[in-house]
Amino acid sequence: LDEKSRRAAPRLSHAAGLKKLAELEADVCVPHMFCYPGMTSYRGLMDVLGVPFVGCPVDAMSLSTNKAQTKAVVAAAGVPVAPGEVLRRGEQETTTMEPPFILKPCCEDNSMGITVVHNMNEFQSALAEAFQFDSEVLIEKFIPPGREIRMAVVENEDGEPETILPCVEYFLSKDQPIRTSDDKITTDPKTGLPVGLASGGRQCPADIDPVLQKKMEEATRKAHKALGCRDYSLFDFRVDEAGEIYFLEACLYCSFSPKSVIVSMANQAADPSLQHPQLFHTLINRAAARKQVYDPLQVMQQFGMKAQPQPPRAQPAQESDHHQNNNVVGTARVALGRVLSSATAV
Repeated sequence: LDEKSRRAAPRLSHAAGLKKLAELEADVCVPHMFCYPGMTSYRGLMDVLGVPFVGCPVDAMSLSTNKAQTKAVVAAAGVPVAPGEVLRRGEQETTTMEPPFILKPCCEDNSMGITVVHNMNEFQSALAEAFQFDSEVLIEKFIPPGREIRMAVVENEDGEPETILPCVEYFLSKDQPIRTSDDKITTDPKTGLPVGLASGGRQCPADIDPVLQKKMEEATRKAHKALGCRDYSLFDFRVDEAGEIYFLEACLYCSFSPKSVIVSMANQAADPSLQHPQLFHTLINRAAARKQVYDPLQVMQQFGMKAQPQPPRAQPAQESDHHQNNNVVGTARVALGRVLSSATAV
């Protein structure tokens, strides 16, 4: 989709766009929008349209866009995390933590707004930089010298996070102790817009010992389940000199292009079923199998979040006219509720 094609494409209203999507009657969707709406609202839209998609459901994606909330959930599941706290603009803008620590906007990506603070003289400028990207900032103990390793797991047919893919190590140094935006994306020098993914400075499979491998595999499976992931998931970890691991963030999206991260990791595996495009086809088929015919009369809200309508109970033959009239009124109310439910869903 180059700029010329985008400009030539017809412009549609939201209503017309939804109608067009519905008319496609798609069997499956592979999300390629990695912006916030793409990871949240548009996945929810696919659910409304009854189009299954590859990857995590909208609730898991929404959670993963907030680093502090993600960290709290995986920590509760037993995944090791670095000590830290959340600062909020206009509420809490000071910390009792001692440097070195790292400041991260809670809801931002590609290392934007991230700064390592080595002494308190750097704190205010680092906080101001982070607040440019979000009103909430996660402050964490910095783990030096630090190795940064990305883990990935793929579910089996039963939905269990079973297959750990060969991991990736991103090389760091004393002069560059964290990955920056330039290490992750490339931009057009004229427009400043992102045009691709950066390469280099990494190794897959990473050179790690069995003890470290086991720690990260256990943490990866715990994080996958705790966040409610589906199909696959990716997580970044920091490793200190003693070999202790610390969860950094969840990276729950992949385009499945030939150079994408899941594909690159899977291609290093010995199992032929994980090679591209076999793994991609497997995930597409699993997603397509989740497709259900959308019938608003069958998904009417009952009591509770997921309760389904129950079949009506048979009435005694000697039922009085009064009871029969009440049943007619009750049936009308249910029908009205179904109409309203259907209208709301549309």
